[in-house]
Amino acid sequence: MTPRTARLVTWSIIAFCLVSLALVFQPFWLPLYSAGCLMVIVGGLVFNLMPFATTQNSVHRLVRVLAIVLAILVIAVLAAIGFVEIAL
Repeated sequence: MTPRTARLVTWSIIAFCLVSLALVFQPFWLPLYSAGCLMVIVGGLVFNLMPFATTQNSVHRLVRVLAIVLAILVIAVLAAIGFVEIAL
């Protein structure tokens, strides 16, 4: 990964997290708050990519780690839905 790509990935993750926080704390529209809450969860998981956004790692490795992080998110959501279904 080139230094420019590493900086772009790092600042994109930071910008995503800042936008999600701005949506959570905006007082105008409830659907934006809901989207912000979802983005905070995703941003927290994607923030785990920060150590891999260096010049020592390839883009392929970064994408592989992103796939693992998103798979964990999907498993957590499916487990939560399953527990709710069992409780009802």
